[in-house]
Amino acid sequence: MKLFRNFHLHLWAVLSAVVTVFFACNNLNAQNLTNAEFYQKETKVYITYSLDQNASFISLYVSTDGGKNFQGPLKMVTGDVGKGVKAGESKLIVWDALEEFGSIRGSEICFMVKEGVDVQIEMVFVEGGTFQMGSNIGNEDEMPVHTVVLGDYYIGKYEITQEQWEAVMGSNPSYFRGAALPVESVSWDDIQEFIKKLNEKTGKKYSLPTEAEWEYASRGGKKSLGFKFSGYNKPKNVAWYDANSGDRTRPVGKKEANELGIYDMSGNVWEWCHDWYSENCYRATSHENPKGPSIGEMRVLRGGSWRNPSDRCRSTYRSQGKPEDRHNSYGFRLVLRP
Repeated sequence: MKLFRNFHLHLWAVLSAVVTVFFACNNLNAQNLTNAEFYQKETKVYITYSLDQNASFISLYVSTDGGKNFQGPLKMVTGDVGKGVKAGESKLIVWDALEEFGSIRGSEICFMVKEGVDVQIEMVFVEGGTFQMGSNIGNEDEMPVHTVVLGDYYIGKYEITQEQWEAVMGSNPSYFRGAALPVESVSWDDIQEFIKKLNEKTGKKYSLPTEAEWEYASRGGKKSLGFKFSGYNKPKNVAWYDANSGDRTRPVGKKEANELGIYDMSGNVWEWCHDWYSENCYRATSHENPKGPSIGEMRVLRGGSWRNPSDRCRSTYRSQGKPEDRHNSYGFRLVLRP
């Protein structure tokens, strides 16, 4: 099991810079973590435990409401936490609570220790701004060009790889196999389960990009030079598509990046977006941080893929699929919003 143990504590007092807590109970949730105890000295909390087998990655989380909501993974930790914790007795995690939060208050402080893989998703900052979304010379569903205003966000530098998917899900659904290849044959629904588990592991709030966020990033955001494809006017420089892919996906990040330093937003795999698809939504869409229609039957796909002609890899080209659809040309990347 990934969840090792919960430590349920009660906040006793907050005096100056000292947090005082006392032990209430603990519940064993996995057999390979035993003999867990905790104590406090000044502003630091010490958690000791024994580990029966090696752990690839251990993280510490804290809750102030008895485990309903957790914050973390905690950063101001030292000791037997992070990558490659070896089996043994008297393992120790030290958390500097006030260095992390400044103060901590709650009726029931609860710690959670999790094992998992250190899933590193490299993100690129996208400064928000105003842009002209769509195209008046493309397909009808790309019309009309309309003004959209977006806030700041982060978007994946690369498409999610098979290595990352397998680290979170423990399986690999892809047709073309390779750790550095984009994961594919994943539905929109599958991705929601991946995101849920990823957020539990990391304590972050990843999600799929909205269609507007996807297009703005693909076009280079505030650094846009007005290219037809994501980073260039000729697809061969930035995209894997039917003319150069060799009829398969390719490792992420091997073509040139766009103006923001993002790779493969044209070609390689179609990328699922958050939005429901509507052919005419551009005529009625909100102009500020639009999220698409509230209901629908199809979800948006963007960017084209290894099996498509170059025209479908344009930054403004729109496609769609049923949320349960899986195809060896369907993948995704993630966003984080401040």
